[in-house]
Amino acid sequence: MMDSSKTTLSIDWEDFGQLFGKYHYGYESEPANGAIERQTEIILDLLSETNNKATFFILGILAKYRPELVKKIAARGHEIAIHGQNHESMFSMNPQAARKDIEDCLKLVTDITGGEILGYRAPFFSVNQDNLYLLNILADLGFIYDSSIFPLKMPRYGIDGFSEKDTLYELPDGKQLVELPLTVATYLGRKFPVAGGGYIRLMPKALVNKIFNDQIKSNRNKMIYMHPYEFDTHKIDVSSNYPLDVSRYSLRVLALNFRWNLFRNSVRFKIRDLLKQHRFITCLEKALNVKTNGTSTKLLGC
Repeated sequence: MMDSSKTTLSIDWEDFGQLFGKYHYGYESEPANGAIERQTEIILDLLSETNNKATFFILGILAKYRPELVKKIAARGHEIAIHGQNHESMFSMNPQAARKDIEDCLKLVTDITGGEILGYRAPFFSVNQDNLYLLNILADLGFIYDSSIFPLKMPRYGIDGFSEKDTLYELPDGKQLVELPLTVATYLGRKFPVAGGGYIRLMPKALVNKIFNDQIKSNRNKMIYMHPYEFDTHKIDVSSNYPLDVSRYSLRVLALNFRWNLFRNSVRFKIRDLLKQHRFITCLEKALNVKTNGTSTKLLGC
């Protein structure tokens, strides 16, 4: 196993079916039995098999219905961080609403695990130059790190020119917070998102391995983010749990199923390869290393 102690695997722990219902039908439902349990077990088994630890960013509306799964993840020695309460974009909230969403999730997950929560990731990576005040909120609530910023402007998120390095920032109110940005790779003078999710699904395994080996050789930040559904061994069928009011063979259903199943079965093997080749640490370990060994940088704009 290659010593690559700046490499982290993070899981945005959310339920595909629950969020599909929320965004397509506007209500919060209890997750259907089976899927998130199966997916979580696959991830935990992969981590045990390769003797690695990961960080799970726990979504409040899922933890509310599956507290025993959260306890199981923590009992396996993985870091528990939070992903907010309602999986709403931080762009859509004022500072008071954003703080409440974070506080509600923090209390819920702390009550479940009994442990201290020190890390946060915003849904949809929804921290940009217009709402950097969120970092002040996190520091005020006692968080050590955030991992919400894509250092590349994408259609829905990201900040062009933001540092790609894990950095300890000095905030305007005097508090400090470590930012662990998502990974981007530079080839032929252009930056590309390679951090996880759909990017790893779409890339061939050989390319995934090359990119992360290149990142290690150049001593660059390596943050992978994934979702439980991407590890599932069962095919996703969006018509199976929700009344789309159309035939399961309609173009809409076929298009959605194609999108969510495309190359998904390859994810387990790609991630297993990375876990076997490299040594992974948790986001908190990485943030503490940055805080202990690095100097702080002033963060302007928040």
